[in-house]
Amino acid sequence: MKIFEFDSPEAMKDGAVAKQEQVGPYDRTIETKQVGPHGLTIETLDEDGNIIKETEDQQKARIAQENVAALVESENADDQKFEDDNHGLKFAIRPIKNFAIGRIEFPLAIIDEVNEHIDKVIIPANDSFADGLVGQLKNNERSAQLDFPLDDEIGKQLETVFNQIGTTYLKQGYDRDSKAEVFQCWSNHAYAGDYNPYHDHGCQTMAGLSGFLWLKVPNCIEVLDDVPTTLSGASGAIDGFTHLIWGQSSRKDILELRGQTEDFVKPIVGVMLVFPNWLKHQVMPFFGDGERRSMAMNWNVRDSDQELMKHMSAREKENFEKAKAEKEASS
Repeated sequence: MKIFEFDSPEAMKDGAVAKQEQVGPYDRTIETKQVGPHGLTIETLDEDGNIIKETEDQQKARIAQENVAALVESENADDQKFEDDNHGLKFAIRPIKNFAIGRIEFPLAIIDEVNEHIDKVIIPANDSFADGLVGQLKNNERSAQLDFPLDDEIGKQLETVFNQIGTTYLKQGYDRDSKAEVFQCWSNHAYAGDYNPYHDHGCQTMAGLSGFLWLKVPNCIEVLDDVPTTLSGASGAIDGFTHLIWGQSSRKDILELRGQTEDFVKPIVGVMLVFPNWLKHQVMPFFGDGERRSMAMNWNVRDSDQELMKHMSAREKENFEKAKAEKEASS
């Protein structure tokens, strides 16, 4: 696609006309009227110089095709330059994907409702969930990990939302035709000195998801940088952060071209993270006033028959379909 030309800089004024041949895939002459400093009116002419009237849909289709043609032309030029710069050698890069992490932002009005439910229902019930967890939340009389039932009105509403989030994560992150079913949920109430050591979560299916939603964050954590610049010198840069770990490399190993295999994530009220249940993580202690409150949850993953059959051999598919037919016939 060529640039529109004017005879002189003085000709570039409102209402000026520029002609350009063979713009786009149709080899048409396009007459462009500049109607203002920020807008162009484009008229397409036929071979006799008559204006071709386009409907809005035709214009959109033409512009879309011209944009695609320009993009292809640009990519081809980039590829040619790359080969020229690399002595004519064809070059390809294959990035290796490890896994996906989902990040969801909840409206603060919903967070307020959840916190109110916790304050009025969950905390008074005081149904400890700590026996099956590794969390060391014990430094304050209010430190606790409490069961969050999903069978009351608020719980059922959250269950619906969480299931949709998990299912969307599977589709968008892994193109997986599966449904996520949340089956566990609890609240974490951490105060100064409390922490959650290195761990992962368990599920009841072969694949599973875990996640957490931050509900309250003390000011001593909120004022920290989102991305820690240094951990040296007792900086306290990651106090109260969640540490995600999916390998053995440290931050310095990136200089050796080793892939990043850890991340320190600052808690933000209303933000939820979703990830495979095998992902190791820990929560760092903090030292200051206030409560660091979150919800944690686990999902089972129910694969559709189509998803299961993607990973079967021909014989396995035959046996699977036969067993399915027999089950349907007997029911």
